[in-house]
Amino acid sequence: MATCPRCKGHLTDSHKCPRRRTIVAAEIAASALAGGFAGLLLLAVFDPREQITGVESILVVGAGALVCIGITRAARG
Repeated sequence: MATCPRCKGHLTDSHKCPRRRTIVAAEIAASALAGGFAGLLLLAVFDPREQITGVESILVVGAGALVCIGITRAARG
């Protein structure tokens, strides 16, 4: 069977080379930033009068980032 000259994978009719690591890392970072910002916005909308401490904001941003990364990676396949 023939191999792809770029990625050395099996060269079939439906072959697609895997994405570069930098592009995958950039997608994950962008997804994490969007999820973190969305988590912070949701906290501000649902709890506008409460004083937000540093620990709470870190937890909310982190949880939003992880959820958004999980959704993005699951949707990608």
